[in-house]
Amino acid sequence: MNNQALNQFAYHSKLANGYDVNCVGPIIKAARVFNALHGITGVLLFDGERFFQYVEGESATINALAERIHRDPRHQHVTALLHEPLHTGRRYPHWSMAFSSVDEDAIIDQMIASTPHEAVALLLDRHLTLDID
Repeated sequence: MNNQALNQFAYHSKLANGYDVNCVGPIIKAARVFNALHGITGVLLFDGERFFQYVEGESATINALAERIHRDPRHQHVTALLHEPLHTGRRYPHWSMAFSSVDEDAIIDQMIASTPHEAVALLLDRHLTLDID
């Protein structure tokens, strides 16, 4: 696959009313299987209330995933930060869906306050210090 065919999508959202943190484990499990089957790689952060996710893959696949996330009832206030071609190659080529619970960390606040590209750079800088599953 050439790099021109890759797209990236980053967003933040809030866990919807009526759902609790126990739904996150099944989300991660299903995402890892789905992503591996569809050539999607990325990382998901969760602070007990909010999600920040960055994914990358073929354009059509990422576009369809972005639509699914927007329709997912477990998410509310989905805010896309970045949805564009990825010209540099994959940032997370080995992670079908890395996950980190960051409930004691203000990284999601920092990402939301940043520009979209700064947020992704912050995630890249911080991923080595996060407890990624």
